[in-house]
Amino acid sequence: MRQLSLIALTLLAGLVPAASEHARRLALVIGNDSYQNVQPLSNARSDSRAVAAELKAVGFEVTLKQDLNQKQMKAALRDFKAQVQGGDDVVFYFSGHGVQFGGTNYLIPVDITADSEAQVADDAIPLQRVLDDLAEQKARFSLAIIDACRSNPFKSAGRAIGGRGLVPVTPATGQMIMYSAGAGQAALDNLGSTDRNPNGVFTRVLIQAMRKPGVPAGSLLKDVQSDVVDLAHSVGREQVPALYDQSLGKFYFRPGAPGAAEGAAAAAPIHVPTAAELDESYWQGIKGSSDAADYASYAKSFPKGLHLAEAEMMTRKLTRVTAPPPPAVKPGGPYHGFFTSNLFPGQVFGGTWIVNKDGSVDAGNDFGDHSHGSFNTSDPNNIVGTAINHLGIFGGIQRRYPDGSTSTQVDSQGRLINGVMTGTWHDKFQSGTFQMPLDGGR
Repeated sequence: MRQLSLIALTLLAGLVPAASEHARRLALVIGNDSYQNVQPLSNARSDSRAVAAELKAVGFEVTLKQDLNQKQMKAALRDFKAQVQGGDDVVFYFSGHGVQFGGTNYLIPVDITADSEAQVADDAIPLQRVLDDLAEQKARFSLAIIDACRSNPFKSAGRAIGGRGLVPVTPATGQMIMYSAGAGQAALDNLGSTDRNPNGVFTRVLIQAMRKPGVPAGSLLKDVQSDVVDLAHSVGREQVPALYDQSLGKFYFRPGAPGAAEGAAAAAPIHVPTAAELDESYWQGIKGSSDAADYASYAKSFPKGLHLAEAEMMTRKLTRVTAPPPPAVKPGGPYHGFFTSNLFPGQVFGGTWIVNKDGSVDAGNDFGDHSHGSFNTSDPNNIVGTAINHLGIFGGIQRRYPDGSTSTQVDSQGRLINGVMTGTWHDKFQSGTFQMPLDGGR
């Protein structure tokens, strides 16, 4: 997942109550993909651009920031706090990595390096700081949506800082907070290898919901929650966005006509952007980018766009310059190696791995377990994978996990040195190490 990854999409939004005509609507939107020392992400930037475009369309004054280091992230939050005045409607959106420990959630800047939880606490941004800043500035209504529940970025050999999934938070009066996934769950970046949508599953549902007129924020986000659950179930995964609500009154992303929804009163008219205006807004958000994926996403979103020719030219140019390196692990196998588990200290178990032509991996072990998943092997120093492991039958008895299930998600991270891949793995029940020699082994 898209892998919280873990950090937070924080959307502290003052949505407009139908009776308020003069409140300012301000938004700070941050998307961090290009992490320098932990696993990078693939669509946090595209998610942030999509949310920024939707907020602009409903009248928010949006500041969009991407790939912020610690200094830049603190400065952006400081500047945004200074803009907010009493009675404003405010959005703060963060998409990227996040971790939690000691009951505190942290948003991770792209330049973080951490060998301890104390260092993360010093260098990352506490989510509570963002919430407190808006409460201190007396923002009238705040909505926080945190899309950072990916695989723990700090899980690697010999180290495990924090945990996946953000801990619940108690909102202040007038605040509403939503996480893209529940505690211990991973937020899906896509619905499978054939899913070409540039946005994560949660964000694509959110931006569609934001376009509905006359739906109160609380009802709208409950619909988002339900739709995300259904999409995750369609691919055999579990993702249940968590909603915490201490808001007062009814607030709307896009107010409706008189009586359009639950008797909402008439609101000040809002300009609904034309297709050409949305096209231009999207283009201005990516113009000057050095990432070919940004221009490819534009071409996909606007197949008859005003800037299509320029986008295709930039895609070709940047693809030639930044062609991805060949995979560090080539298809082949079965490769024979071993793994350990913290449930069986001192014991070593045999395992086999097959690397398929499409980059996926099939694995098995002496207990009859088998798993299938994806592996990113473009960087030999940071090989990451996610798979679904199915327990086998041992001694004529179907083995089960402590919760009674026979399968679960397994995340792994390792390095390739002299033809041998070593690393760590974990699921929600156990963790361990593995070693897989890739020189022959048939």
